[in-house]
Amino acid sequence: MMRGALAASVNVLVWWGLLYLLYLILISTGPPLEQMVGAGFALLGAIAAEAMRRAEHPALRGSRRIGAAAAGFPLTLLAETGQLAAAVARALGGGGTPGAVVTIRLTPQTDAALAAVLLSASPGACVIDIAEQTVDKAAETPATGYDLTAHVLGRSVSRVERALGGRRLE
Repeated sequence: MMRGALAASVNVLVWWGLLYLLYLILISTGPPLEQMVGAGFALLGAIAAEAMRRAEHPALRGSRRIGAAAAGFPLTLLAETGQLAAAVARALGGGGTPGAVVTIRLTPQTDAALAAVLLSASPGACVIDIAEQTVDKAAETPATGYDLTAHVLGRSVSRVERALGGRRLE
């Protein structure tokens, strides 16, 4: 934790120095009040740059499962595009509304946000809710898993869903 705070402080300091130097080069020197305003805006820019860095590089959990799910995505995309075309043809022919709402319980090591993105990126599933589940309350550090509520096109489990290691609760 302390290491992350130190790295963030160094990043802000470096950005502040670079932005203030850019201010001095572009604006030139001026009265002390202008220098303080320039330094203040450089600090705001440095804090914003650090916030953007953190937003771009979130901590990932369960990267092995996510990697396997991403590898299975192209075939899932191809198969589910065909399922979607067939479902649209059935619906246009008066065959009813396709799909069902299911709950997919992820293993505690799987990143719920990335799992939701991978599932929702294909035409066969759309994640509509992520709920936190405490798996082991008796443990010293309780493991937390997630339940994804998703609308799925078909009853079959996709390669992506299988690779995520979750199970459907219907």
